[in-house]
Amino acid sequence: MKILSLNEFLSPMFNQLPTAGVDAYVVRHSDHVEMHDEMHPFYEYLRNYPAVSITSDMLGARECIRAINNGYLFQPIQDSVFKRIISVWREKGFTEALRFAASADSEHVTKVIHWIAVKLTWALDSMEKGIFQREALPTIGSGSIADIVPTRDWNTSIVRCISWHPHCTRLAVATRDDRIRIFSEGISGIPILRHSAQKFVYQLSWSPYAGRVLAAACHIGVLIWTIELGAASNMLSHAVLLKRRNHSPVTSVAWHPQGNILVSCSPNDSNMIVWDVSKEEGVPLKRVGGGGLCFVHWSFCGSRLFSATCRNIFRVWRSGTPTPWYAERWTVPSGRIAAACFGPDLALIFASSDDPVIFSLPLQENIFDTKSSFDEINVAYPLINLAEVTFTSDVNEDSITVGGRIVAMEWDPSGRYLAVLFHKSPLIALILTRISNLGKAVEVKPFCFIQGLSGEVPNCINFYKKYPSTDSIVCLTIAWSSGRIQHFPISNNYVMSDDGWY
Repeated sequence: MKILSLNEFLSPMFNQLPTAGVDAYVVRHSDHVEMHDEMHPFYEYLRNYPAVSITSDMLGARECIRAINNGYLFQPIQDSVFKRIISVWREKGFTEALRFAASADSEHVTKVIHWIAVKLTWALDSMEKGIFQREALPTIGSGSIADIVPTRDWNTSIVRCISWHPHCTRLAVATRDDRIRIFSEGISGIPILRHSAQKFVYQLSWSPYAGRVLAAACHIGVLIWTIELGAASNMLSHAVLLKRRNHSPVTSVAWHPQGNILVSCSPNDSNMIVWDVSKEEGVPLKRVGGGGLCFVHWSFCGSRLFSATCRNIFRVWRSGTPTPWYAERWTVPSGRIAAACFGPDLALIFASSDDPVIFSLPLQENIFDTKSSFDEINVAYPLINLAEVTFTSDVNEDSITVGGRIVAMEWDPSGRYLAVLFHKSPLIALILTRISNLGKAVEVKPFCFIQGLSGEVPNCINFYKKYPSTDSIVCLTIAWSSGRIQHFPISNNYVMSDDGWY
């Protein structure tokens, strides 16, 4: 099988015009970047999408953040420490009661009990953390927390992450000032979510069948927001904090497609936590090897869960019922998994941090294939090599380098388009994909490059995951370094070619 490369892409434009969208397989460029301007070439497609632009002047100072959780509006009755210890024991077990006693003031409990609780808590933490557990990751630099999140230049970017709701036109935008803004179709007010625990937002995830429930992966835990839209939204929206010992920072959260459970992970914790959000309880899932976890992704059907460790190990969990959860373990030669995506029919693609090659790993089992052997082993195969390529202008000496280390990948839910974000390149690579043989084969074809205004680089990307979608337009949303958020439409009105590509 031939492995494609960036050399087979058409050269990007050197006229400094940003890429506006794709219409009938033709890439359009335009200097009209305001999507609600009638001069925009895709105005008729984008007029119902929320217009978003975040500038540095709009970012508030962290010292001004004064958010109130509704859970703090009522003061609890001050029972004695011993009554509270017994209450915690009954509700959460002996371990949590022991930790509560260790954190209490020694004057409120006897010094002997406090000393014993502190020593036993230290022993439990040592056993839980493990001798070989990695130390806390730094916040900047190579191998840091900012280095493993799917956002380019996370520390300095105005927009740190974005997330579309899967079933309605609602976009969540987290910015550098630790605030989350909600943009919705047909609603003029923009709720701004603030919370004292909302520091360093790494990822956002909407609950699929709850239009106003949003999970935010933060430095100390997971915030579950219930958002009130409208004029009084900032006062009525409230959040619940989910956290566990040694499970921070939380760099990734993912809702099950049915919306009944939430999974979170941390690079400092080898446990993946499966949360029952309604009960505010979490169950740890642990496997030996690989250290902490970088990110998790659900398949569209919810039967598989991808988890990437901070080392060269990744796992694909089977979460089907009534059988218990179990994981298939895989490794890459070096580095770690930098990005991964699920497509239709359990198609899975991934790329490592050390090798800019996208691989495909078939997971679907063909139950009608009677010739399959029980000894058959699935093998990941390369799809496209995205090593750096430099394009030069035919008119002058201008040049653009594209490719290299991959930061993030986003796969359109229809399985037709793959967007790739690079660590240094100012362009986004858009690749045509096709899935065949019930997800066992993925084919790719070069499509185009997406470029912004002069001086802009892309920070994060997200497809509008309205799945299944009956619209003829697929939308890729891009947050640029200037704070401009672009909706990039791709028209599906293609004529099928002789080789089966649209």
